[in-house]
Amino acid sequence: MSTHTFRSERVKRSNGKRLALIVGLVAVSGVAYFAFKTLRGLMMLGYVDSAILRLRVISAAEAEFSKVHPALGYTCMLSQLPRSDVIARLLAKYRVDNGYVFEIAGCQSPVPEKPNSIYYITARPLHSEQPAFCSDQSGVVKSDATGSVQNCLARGVPL
Repeated sequence: MSTHTFRSERVKRSNGKRLALIVGLVAVSGVAYFAFKTLRGLMMLGYVDSAILRLRVISAAEAEFSKVHPALGYTCMLSQLPRSDVIARLLAKYRVDNGYVFEIAGCQSPVPEKPNSIYYITARPLHSEQPAFCSDQSGVVKSDATGSVQNCLARGVPL
């Protein structure tokens, strides 16, 4: 075998190995990309479930607060609500949990010197493509697919 033939076979083998390595890397990258997208989607779904649960817990705590404090009615301060694991966690994390910011607002009395009879709870998403959630004294949780708290309060879809 001549030196020229031996070198060309060696170059062909190394080019084949390089090509196989590149194809393998592309395949692994593709699988990793789809695995990441799937896991991210599952994580975001968990955030949505968590936000809905937290809104329901806050709503129930508001109802309990108004029963215990009939002269005050509802509160707009999370720290005044009866403690639960959810409320304590939200307070410890400055109202931010699992990709959502939780707020209580709109406490007002239709008549001065009367108890607060209105409030709004909102869960604003920190990640794009996540829905916003809201509730009021009725306890009905609503959502807005665009992630807008204002749209949720105005014309949210009940869950």
